[in-house]
Amino acid sequence: MQNYPDKAELLPGKRIKTKKRGIDGNIAQGIIVFLLVLLLFLTMMPVIITLIMSLKYPEDIMAYSIWTLPRNGWAFGNYASAYSVLSLPLLNTLWIDLFCTVVVMLLSCYIAFLFQWFSFKGRKPLFALFIAPMLVPTVVLLSPTYVVVRNLGLIGNSLGVILPYIAGNQIASVFMLRVFMGQHPKSLYEAAQLDGANKFYLFLYVCLPLSFPIMMVQGIGIFAAIYNDYLWPQLLFASDLSKGTLMPYLRSIVYNYTQGIQYAMYLVAGIPLIISTIISIKFFVSGDFASGMKM
Repeated sequence: MQNYPDKAELLPGKRIKTKKRGIDGNIAQGIIVFLLVLLLFLTMMPVIITLIMSLKYPEDIMAYSIWTLPRNGWAFGNYASAYSVLSLPLLNTLWIDLFCTVVVMLLSCYIAFLFQWFSFKGRKPLFALFIAPMLVPTVVLLSPTYVVVRNLGLIGNSLGVILPYIAGNQIASVFMLRVFMGQHPKSLYEAAQLDGANKFYLFLYVCLPLSFPIMMVQGIGIFAAIYNDYLWPQLLFASDLSKGTLMPYLRSIVYNYTQGIQYAMYLVAGIPLIISTIISIKFFVSGDFASGMKM
């Protein structure tokens, strides 16, 4: 005989509780949360240790564990000393980095726009030739690039850093942006052309706004790569690292100061990367990088 559900179970306002099993169960979810917290702690542990050590006086660093809080007061003066030493190289690095990133993204977007939406003779072979250097490791190109920069007389000059950065970051950006632009509706470009838009207006008012999210994600990666670069500025400004970018200069002078100031220098040098990461997280979390259009 068939069993029918009770009338109370059929009421529209009544919730039927079901026991969650598998990955949705309470035990599995608890394990996942524990592992995520543990992973976050292990990731943040070096930052926490650096922060604690940067606020200690030398006697606290020598006498107590790295995990103990300062016993003889908080050494906030370490940050003032660190900023006074790093301010000029930091500003020099930021303007070089921002300039290179903006120029790279604008040029890459326009080149990708031409390859994707306009047909011309030899387009496919030219694009294949354009992205071919992606197959060559960067370290292999280091020596010939240095010879070219030296022959141009740009050793010890900011242009010697800027021009290779702009040229070297174009290839991967053009490749990724062209793939992204292939998702754009062709009807938008055709409608703009019917309204009399030329190539420049198509790029400025249609392609650029649609590509802005992926440009931001790629731009943050380029910004971080240039900011953290050590070897190339070290080669160009070997005679006077104070005229170059931050990382080689920081490495050359950090051991001239007490440990508390050293840790403060590391944190001060990381502030631009923290800000850029916060900006990039906004696009990753929202998912805007995956499509330039909001349906």
